[in-house]
Amino acid sequence: MMTRHDGVYAWDNKYLSSHKWIIGQRAKFYFLPEENLLNRYFNTRCVCRAGLLPTKKDYEIISPVPEDTYTNMTFDEVVADSAQLCLDQAGDRNIHILWTGGIDSTVAFYALHRTGVPLTLHCDPQAYIEAPKIYDDILKGEYPNVTLKLHEGHDLNEAVEHEAGVTLRKGIEPFAKDSHNFFVTGECGDQMFGTGRVFLFDEETRNKSYKETIPEWVQDATHASTHFVLNKDDVSLKQWHWACSFMFKYQQILVRCKKMYGYIFPLPPHSNVSHFYDTPNFNRWSITNQDENSSWNKIREYKMTSKKWIYEQNGDDYYRDYKLKVPSSNRRRTKTGINFESDLDGFDDTYDWQMVIKKTFGVGRELQPEIYSTPLPDSEEHGNTYLGENKDSVDVLKDMA
Repeated sequence: MMTRHDGVYAWDNKYLSSHKWIIGQRAKFYFLPEENLLNRYFNTRCVCRAGLLPTKKDYEIISPVPEDTYTNMTFDEVVADSAQLCLDQAGDRNIHILWTGGIDSTVAFYALHRTGVPLTLHCDPQAYIEAPKIYDDILKGEYPNVTLKLHEGHDLNEAVEHEAGVTLRKGIEPFAKDSHNFFVTGECGDQMFGTGRVFLFDEETRNKSYKETIPEWVQDATHASTHFVLNKDDVSLKQWHWACSFMFKYQQILVRCKKMYGYIFPLPPHSNVSHFYDTPNFNRWSITNQDENSSWNKIREYKMTSKKWIYEQNGDDYYRDYKLKVPSSNRRRTKTGINFESDLDGFDDTYDWQMVIKKTFGVGRELQPEIYSTPLPDSEEHGNTYLGENKDSVDVLKDMA
């Protein structure tokens, strides 16, 4: 079993406090009461990029919202801009892409492939299930500038893997320790378009005003932060969730690679990774196009701009038409023998897919009854290891509404 070394797999708390402190008595040492109510509601640590949410700690904001929030750049132009920034940051280092087969990291892959530079693509076997055509094309030599590094055979039941939800760590570690290497992830892609959390609601509810669904105390607590970027006072539940993710989940996304990989981090002492969507122009594009990005209705239409762009690169119409969002950064939730009898392919809106979404973006029926309009299945009957509720969370928040 691997031994966890917190100095390796933990970010500096000047950027974000640990998730484990939001539940239990120690929360009061790390968070204000009103701060932790939001943390618990969103199942994250809410750090506003504009400093418009109360926090007990004075966190250092890694990526503030750009002052000029408008751009007329197309998606293709901001993708090319991001690829160039990755090359600039890499300098003379070798470029390695952490590819899951999901939409966001696939855009990053094709953007950097277009530059013609040599690329090393790191993935696990799940990438083939998520993106079979792309995987096959790589093996056929369709991309001569790409070297594929397949990492497999890791024990997801190890304690450290259970906590971090990572299967690539052990295989990538030798590459991450090499100062000649630079990494690119698909992180912050969700924050450009929204969040899978909104999938917890049915189509009719998603298209209604967020004011009809979200508790008033949450609306009031987040109003200054969300409306820092929202282009109108009253928006759909989808657009409101985008603003939440863009404004106060963003910081967590920037730092979580430290917990996942240990030796990969965008800031000193490593400074060896670029999150593809964390650029000023992608931020501007997201704010400028928030109406269009929130105009989807069916779940398969989410991130259609990205999927159409991928189709333009490879002609994979099946990926364009059917690829769903899955929590690609946490393989344990989708892995055979852990929660399901077969791997979650990310193309079928099945019962299993819905359960993964509920686990990833929900925090329990008792805390968010407005989300769980359909009952969760019995965990023993279905053998889903992730469906248990944390009873402590109910006691802490039962009077919050």
